[in-house]
Amino acid sequence: MDAVDSSKEAIKWGMARAKETNAEVNFINKNIFLLDIDEGSYDLVYDSGCFHHIPPHRRMSYLNLLKKALKPGGFFAITCFIRGGELGGAEITDWDVYRLGSLRGGLGFTEAKLRAIFKDFEVIEIRRMKDINDENIFGKPDLLTALFRYK
Repeated sequence: MDAVDSSKEAIKWGMARAKETNAEVNFINKNIFLLDIDEGSYDLVYDSGCFHHIPPHRRMSYLNLLKKALKPGGFFAITCFIRGGELGGAEITDWDVYRLGSLRGGLGFTEAKLRAIFKDFEVIEIRRMKDINDENIFGKPDLLTALFRYK
């Protein structure tokens, strides 16, 4: 398992969690767009909070990275801000990002927007995350979660 983040603090946090559970994880402190990934390397790619911080003009690079990384029939899961959510989710258009010069802390998405962006993937499920109050499981209803399959 590989875990990628551009934040050194996030990598340190992940390493501590992996150590607590004896999980074997290869941590990579790097920008995802600078990764050197072999084609078809992964059965599953999970994005937990990256996509909503990517400006619209980088989406094609993001999609190409996913398509390169995944094996045919592989899965892509995502957790992202819901539009207008309490945790974030700017209610601005893609054009507003450039007009305002800001992502406003992270873009908010709707089910329809995720379907449109990931149109080359089969939708398994898109829904609000369930609200879970358990110290071992994360769940906040102001986030969208989705599962796709690479065709």
